[in-house]
Amino acid sequence: MAFPGIRWVIRRLCRGLLAAVFLACSAAPLLLPAGDARAQAGAVYTATGIDVDVTGDIATLRDQALLQGQRLGLQKVLAQIAPAERVQALTLPSDDVISSWVQDFEIEQEKASATHYVGRFTFRFLADPVQQFLASNNVSFAQVQTKRLLVLPIYTDDTGNSTLWGPANLLMLPWGAKAPTASLVPMVLPSGDVSDSTTLSATQALAGDLPRLGALAQRYGAADVLVVEVKAAPVGDNNIETLSVAATRYGRAATTRFSDAVSGDAATLEDLLSQSADRTIAWVEGQVRETNMVDASKQSSLTIDVPLTSLKQWVDIKRQLGGVPSLKSVRLVSLTKALAVLEVSFLGDVPQFQRALAEQDLMLDSVVANKAILRQQAGSGGGLPTTAVPSSDPMAPSDQPAVPDQPAVPQ
Repeated sequence: MAFPGIRWVIRRLCRGLLAAVFLACSAAPLLLPAGDARAQAGAVYTATGIDVDVTGDIATLRDQALLQGQRLGLQKVLAQIAPAERVQALTLPSDDVISSWVQDFEIEQEKASATHYVGRFTFRFLADPVQQFLASNNVSFAQVQTKRLLVLPIYTDDTGNSTLWGPANLLMLPWGAKAPTASLVPMVLPSGDVSDSTTLSATQALAGDLPRLGALAQRYGAADVLVVEVKAAPVGDNNIETLSVAATRYGRAATTRFSDAVSGDAATLEDLLSQSADRTIAWVEGQVRETNMVDASKQSSLTIDVPLTSLKQWVDIKRQLGGVPSLKSVRLVSLTKALAVLEVSFLGDVPQFQRALAEQDLMLDSVVANKAILRQQAGSGGGLPTTAVPSSDPMAPSDQPAVPDQPAVPQ
């Protein structure tokens, strides 16, 4: 039987939201809002698109599929947050143990007959047991989720024609299927509507037009922009297609670049484009993983002064701190209208903690002798410059679509 479009969510562990508690007394524990931290940690420890295909007794088919799927899901999560070579050498625990690590799962789609089951799942794992497993095997890992990354795929055919918008962009669909929304680097693709196409052209994207890139990033709530060009060469006599890949990430702190090439039978162009997306995603995630690797068995601590101007600011800072997954404990030492003093412990070193805080628009500075000052950063979202598109500009939005009948890209 088939269940088209089905999407079930099964909770394996009921977990209530912690209430925010505001304490003004000295030496009191500080309970941070748990929703943001849990949402971020959950995203990092989530495996989507897990495909299973099992045969056997109809009475146990789905159970078999779940056991196989959760094992594949755990492998995918470990590969996202830890070095690949270390993950490959690990011996995973039993199915019963892995089941106890599953917070919940979704059946995205499934088809079943009397002896055959095919399904696709999403598994969300609890962070603590996964961290403890890696720590017991002396494997460092990363869990800081960056802000959203806007991906702009551009396909350049063998005649040199570059396309960002419209059906001629053969790279958009593979990226739409591959771009992870729950990982160390959540990614989003533009819908390709009139506003998008009149804000930025392929030529401007390839030239690194920061104001226009920034305007598009702001529209999609992204902090950084990744421009990916896949360029096709003329097919050779042996019918081999070669695609060159060039990616540039325009970030708040720096601009980084990646290049690669894939080749194969010209009849498998779709697979080659998917490979190019996989390799680029691996590069993006690898950069974040390498700079944020922590050892779960080691913790650091700081005493932090938090200057305040209002109660609302204190509430906002508490919420932002609640979104830092590497933060292990917080103790409120004192609280006045102008200053909060906190004692915190966290995974990793101070620079890593600073990067984790920056993803929540918090800045940690004046770090001296285990003491520091925490401040809110002005604004949130992208760090790229943004400017309004002048109405007199030929690229300004108009009522006429730049690409007629352009389909939206699946997200």
